[in-house]
This record gives sequence, structure tokens and C-alpha cells, in this order.
Amino acid sequence: MKKSVLAVAIAAAAFVASAASAAQVYDKDGTTLAVGGQIEFMVGNAGNSYFGNSAQDTTTRDRARLTMAGRTQLTSGIAAYAYNEWQADHSGNSVEGAALKARQQFLGVDFGQFGKVQMGRYKDPFVFASSVVDVLDEVGVYGGQDERNSGHLSYMWKGFGFDAGVSYQFAEDQYNTDITKFNVNSGFSIYAGYTSPVVVFGPISVRAAYLYLEGQDQADGAVVGNVDDMKVMDGSLAWGTNGKGFYIATNYNYTKVNYIDSDDELKVKAWESVATYGFTNGIRLGASYHYINAEDDTSDDDRKYVQLIADYNVTPNFKVWAEGLIDAGSDDGFGRITSKYDKDAHNSVMFGARYVF
Repeated sequence: MKKSVLAVAIAAAAFVASAASAAQVYDKDGTTLAVGGQIEFMVGNAGNSYFGNSAQDTTTRDRARLTMAGRTQLTSGIAAYAYNEWQADHSGNSVEGAALKARQQFLGVDFGQFGKVQMGRYKDPFVFASSVVDVLDEVGVYGGQDERNSGHLSYMWKGFGFDAGVSYQFAEDQYNTDITKFNVNSGFSIYAGYTSPVVVFGPISVRAAYLYLEGQDQADGAVVGNVDDMKVMDGSLAWGTNGKGFYIATNYNYTKVNYIDSDDELKVKAWESVATYGFTNGIRLGASYHYINAEDDTSDDDRKYVQLIADYNVTPNFKVWAEGLIDAGSDDGFGRITSKYDKDAHNSVMFGARYVF
């Protein structure tokens, strides 16, 4: 197999978590290639927010992912990498021809102790701050802007307990955020953090991040009321190691959105805290509290909900879980925020199983 062919489908060592159990199918002359993925099944009544059906019916979701991951050593201390991940998802329907989506696609150069440069489609490295609370199984963190998007160019470095990086965003239509989709002209993000050695039951991690996105202007086809710019600040604190004994983390996020030719602006404040305990037999119990406030010129609404979870790693490849979402006093309206945070979705139960290969 030629290296030029492998270069299309090889992945970063720093992202091996997404291919941790993948099968290595090629290893020669400094080049490796691994193939992996997962198949997941869920059943529950969380409605359109998580299962794609319009009602609160009890329904199912089956989802499959296929990954190709590898790495080529270019010279001493420098390696090239790339990564592909595809996904097919049936959410609340039985359509045979589910769309095959390119979930992640990126490549880069790893300079070892001097960091790495990466480009393509993935989560903006801004998520480094909020990832400390994004540790439960299905319901993701709000405010981390943890959607995958194209057009990233990032530099990332870690060493001596520190992490830091900066990312540039190229122009992309339909850029997806936790709040809305809009056409982006450009943007950037920066993050930094420090993780201590073990203190009592685990390391302590402090993280912060900032994201700025400029919307496309009217010369590019935008109209009055479209997003002019988005500014996001994020900070977090964590103690312990998720899945190994006691773990606790908290995250605060502030997002401000301005609109073209409008005095209206949207301000969203989100706070999430999570605690888990991982037993040595593979069982993990956890709970989280989410508070989201969205305020614009016409509304000032809150979302408050509690998430409870129990999961069991039967083997390193097979996992089962149960998850409950409980509304804790949310307002009926929620302004411009998408249906993902509908009040009704947070009085529901989900069960799931995942096989990773």
C-alpha cells in the first residue's frame, strides 16, 4: 500500500480516543492505518430533541459510525496524520436510506513536543474548556459550542501540565452552533488550561476559552436580522478522573449574539455542574445540573434541568446505560434558542447500548 494512498485516511495520535479500540490493519515503514467505529441503539421518549420524532412518543434511535485512523512518520519528531469518520443515523423513523454524513474529516502535522497544526472538519478546540462537564452518555453540554464544523485551522500544544491553542475559522455557510446556524465570514478561538498532579483523589484542572465568529455581511447575501457576530467566553474547573472514583466538574459559559442592522442582541448564560463516581467493576453513577438563561429584547427565559445516569462498561467494547432528564422549573418560552432545549424534552428517560470496535 502506497503512502500517498494512506495519507488520505490516516489520523492524529492525539485523537486516538475516537479510535481507541480500532483494529490496526497496516503498519510498515513508519506508516500505520487503523479501522474502527461503533454501533449504538437507544430507546426513549425525549421527542424531537434527541430522537427526531415530533411527539413525545417512545421510539428508538440506531446510529453507526465508521472511522479510518493512522499516521505517517515524516522525519524524526515530525509525523503527518489525517482522520475520517462517517455516520449513519436513524432517529425516530424507519427510512432505509439514512444519509451517510461526514462527521469529522481532518489532517495535520504533529511536531511532538512543539505541538501540532491541524485543519479540516472537527470541533473547534474552544471545547477544551467545556469538555470537563461533557462526560455523560447522550445529553451534551450546552454552551461549549461543541458542534463539528468545517474550515478550522488550529495550532495546539501541551506539556508540563499545560494546554494551549489557537484556531482560525475560514468562511463557511451554515456554521452550526449551540444557538443557531448562520453563515460565517471568519473567526478565531483561543484556549488555555493547567492540570495539576494528583491531589487526594485526582488531578485538578482549570481551563478557559474564548471564541469569536463574524457573520457574513449583506454584500455576501445576508439580510437584516441575520447574525452579525457571536462572542463566547468559557471557564471550567474539574477535580478527579471521570470513571475512576469520584469526579466533579463545573463550567460557566457566556454567549452574546448581535444581529445585522438591529439593536436587538441575544445574551445566553449557561452553567453546568456534574458529579460521577466510577467503580472498579465498570459501573458509573452520575448526576448533572444545567441552568441556561436566554435574554433578548422581547424575552428573558430560563431552562433548568437535572440529568441522572447509570452506565456499565461490561467490557472495554460493550457498554449499556440508563439516563433520565428532569425539568427543574424551566420557563415555558425560550426565545431564539433551538428546540434542542425544549422544556418537554427534559421529562424523559433514555436507555442505550453501544458496541465499539
